[in-house]
Amino acid sequence: MKICIWVTKIFDLGGTKRVVTLLANELVKEHDVTIMTYEDRFREDRTMYHLSEDIKVDFIDNDMFVNRHHTPAFCFRFLVKKLNEKYGIFNKKCFNPLLAEAIFPKKTREKWVDYLNAQNYDIIITTASLSLRLGMLAPKLDAKTIGWQHNCYDGYLHVPNVVFWKQECLLKEYLPKLGRYIVLSDYDKRDYMEKLGIDTEVKINPRSFVSEKKCDTHSKRFLMATRFVYAKGLDLMLDSFEEFAREDDEWELDIIGAGDLFDKIVADAKKRHLDKRVHFIGYTNEPEKYYLGSSIFLLPSRWEGWPMVIMEAFEFGLPVIAYHMGAMDLIIDDGKTGFLPEAFDPHKFAQAMLTLAHDDALREQMSANAIAKSGDFAIEKAVKEWNDLFHRLMA
Repeated sequence: MKICIWVTKIFDLGGTKRVVTLLANELVKEHDVTIMTYEDRFREDRTMYHLSEDIKVDFIDNDMFVNRHHTPAFCFRFLVKKLNEKYGIFNKKCFNPLLAEAIFPKKTREKWVDYLNAQNYDIIITTASLSLRLGMLAPKLDAKTIGWQHNCYDGYLHVPNVVFWKQECLLKEYLPKLGRYIVLSDYDKRDYMEKLGIDTEVKINPRSFVSEKKCDTHSKRFLMATRFVYAKGLDLMLDSFEEFAREDDEWELDIIGAGDLFDKIVADAKKRHLDKRVHFIGYTNEPEKYYLGSSIFLLPSRWEGWPMVIMEAFEFGLPVIAYHMGAMDLIIDDGKTGFLPEAFDPHKFAQAMLTLAHDDALREQMSANAIAKSGDFAIEKAVKEWNDLFHRLMA
């Protein structure tokens, strides 16, 4: 089959880019795969997540589709979007044509239909907010269409000015026009049906690699691998580690990653006098050595879809401590492969850290359980399920 995966970015840091690359690398073994992206072609970097050379990359010049001149119509659409983002006043069924025109103008849609149909794709898959746009195009496309969610329901609909903020009525109209809409957990499937009346299909993300090497369960180091953004709860982590450090003077914390809040979090750690025990690694091409050198993984996120880092941690044998919410409950077996303290209580998170850090036997058992659990997320299983979906749609 000829498959297109339409994303905003692929050569950048982030879980979505990583899992799209992972799936595309497997699909291209059987199919003709193109990744369509808005990124500048001069930013191509296939080494970041090892994108296969067999995958075509279509760098879209958005100016081909969008008129950016400040015409009265352009200004009116901009005003409608801003008013809706702030007040939600157009988030009503009767305003769907108006809001749809503001978000994805009809003339732009027509250009996209012509372009996509000319490529003769069998399947088009989109991620995040592009799923809504694909739903608007779907009735006029020759290809079958799939929207693919990469965060939880709340992360897409209840975070101000992100993804589907105040767009519930548009979702109700256009997501059902897709051949299928994919979510990451049964919780999301339930929420879309109960709150929006939209039927979805669950496909969990696979682990990104297999490692013969495992962590050192006697290492007195915690690990985080994250983006420095509000959703990842780094401020909550500092609260917990500060409490932990009052009762323990040995364990240290390595944090891999970068992002907008990096300088702020580093300054906060220094203010709390934690800078000697919390180590900010930044971005690294060698995360493996940090997984192997740690024995507990920490994930204090406020929301997540299906975090790849948990599967990576399990593959290396690290039990995970994360807040009790959403997909965490589906991935982590509380008391077996990690702990799920009450969300979002830094004190209970710190107590879970102390329990696991100071019980060597428990840590070793949880490590063994995590390694066994990792097998549930094999890439071969995920690819088979995606291929089954493709054949159902084409039939």
